[in-house]
Amino acid sequence: METTTKFKSIIVLFSFLMLGISASFHAQTNYYFYVQFANKKNSPYSLSNPSAYLSARAIARRTTFSIPIDSTDLPVNPAYVSQIENLGVHVHCASKWMNGVTVKLTDSTKMSQVRTLPFVKFVQYTGLLVGPALAPPVKVKQDQNAFNYGIAAGQITQLNGTHLHDEGFRGKGIHVGVIDAGFTNVNVNTAFDSLRLQGRLLGTKDVVNPNSNIYSEDTHGAMVLSTMTGNLPGQYLGTAPDASFWLIRTEYSPTEYKVETDFWCSGIEFADSVGVDIATSSLGYYTFDDPTMSFSYADMTGKVSRASRAATIASKKGIVVLVAAGNEGQSTWHYIGSPADADGIISVGAVTSTGVPSTFSSFGPSYDGRVKPEICATGTSSALVNTSGTPSYGNGTSFATPIMAGMMACLLQKYKSINPNPSVQSLLQSVFKTGNLFSSPTAQMGYGIPDFMAAEQNLFTLNSVPQTKTINFEISYNEVFKTLIIRLPNGNTPQNASVKIYSVMGKMLVNQPVTDSPIVLRTFNFTPGIYAVCITENGKTETRKIVISR
Repeated sequence: METTTKFKSIIVLFSFLMLGISASFHAQTNYYFYVQFANKKNSPYSLSNPSAYLSARAIARRTTFSIPIDSTDLPVNPAYVSQIENLGVHVHCASKWMNGVTVKLTDSTKMSQVRTLPFVKFVQYTGLLVGPALAPPVKVKQDQNAFNYGIAAGQITQLNGTHLHDEGFRGKGIHVGVIDAGFTNVNVNTAFDSLRLQGRLLGTKDVVNPNSNIYSEDTHGAMVLSTMTGNLPGQYLGTAPDASFWLIRTEYSPTEYKVETDFWCSGIEFADSVGVDIATSSLGYYTFDDPTMSFSYADMTGKVSRASRAATIASKKGIVVLVAAGNEGQSTWHYIGSPADADGIISVGAVTSTGVPSTFSSFGPSYDGRVKPEICATGTSSALVNTSGTPSYGNGTSFATPIMAGMMACLLQKYKSINPNPSVQSLLQSVFKTGNLFSSPTAQMGYGIPDFMAAEQNLFTLNSVPQTKTINFEISYNEVFKTLIIRLPNGNTPQNASVKIYSVMGKMLVNQPVTDSPIVLRTFNFTPGIYAVCITENGKTETRKIVISR
């Protein structure tokens, strides 16, 4: 249980004892502002030379998923950055996808000069930081049981994940980016010996403080990492023990300001640039120390927060993105936060070992009626390895999410072995459809607990189906929000598309162009019954039936 009303963006319920810390330092206030650029004109970078700003692996992933390199891949114009820094304003980090930068300065009056620069569209205050980053350590309950996967056996078998492991798919060759708050002792913890010795610890990135030692920052990311690749023979084995990892810090634990959503953008963009296949993040945002920055539930559409928009862009660039749903199920705000509300990603809820919802797990749907969270894994008494190298337990969607991310790494490895042109959305749907609540999703569990053995079979089925010239869109109905949700393949931007809806008597009720995916239509005025949904795109037409009920 949280002991204060302040939301912590590390999505974990610490059921263990918090230790006090003290420090003596001269406090200095640093102010953060987000600066939105108007364009990328006269940039030295070009689409014809992507190797100047993307790794070979990142370019290869786009080729594999048939994703074009576009203007969002171009870095922000370095000339713009230089002009800002020439004013004595430090550019802390940048977001090429949002086309903006985060600046840090002690004298906020200098921002008046930044606002007048001709290439600046707008400036937004996003928070402050006082003094050095301090990370409170934690202790966790210990358990010495050891059988098969050790204490991790239950959370893996709940997902029917041992089947993939037995087939030899344990994440080998899959690169995972872990976006978190710090990774205490990962460089010395015995649970990560094989990760280090086998060269699978690919590198680190600290967006918050590039000069810090990421291995002495917050403990949370280290425990998250252990659920995927922790390996203590006979005591513990994670869900993706052969995968490779990038460790990325974007969270500053002591305070909560909107600037951290911009740090998150930079973190996911870094993950993309180095070519990760999967990104997992147990961070979430909805309320801040400055209440004027806080989001409302109406903002949870995936299109308001920059972090949520970046998560969707990452999915469109071929990255499987997983985000913790949150631990606010028993609070006044009991909804998912950002970037869990993003479209095209997997938001993960928490359940107990018996498969019932964890009381703390946050509720969906997204404000625009999409199923959130999509799927769930063990979040109550999740098995992990603590920073001392001892098998332990913790609570939170923070741990359910990387448990699921590890299994997605194994399934992606399998998918790539049978299909040279995989699709992120096909991969996700192969998993969602195996959820025990797929036919009747709930607000707290979404599609429920998936079965990775069945998901693997779904991939084989998808791979064996001949390709046809149909749109193959997905359609669902959310009874809670009375919304019809239509998603075009791969999350691509629709081209010359329209949607029409007909009643059973043939009366056309909706006829409108489609400019984005997903399409969310309110159905408050529809009477219960059967309707035909007709999608047309670039001369191809497909019609589906949908039942709308009260």
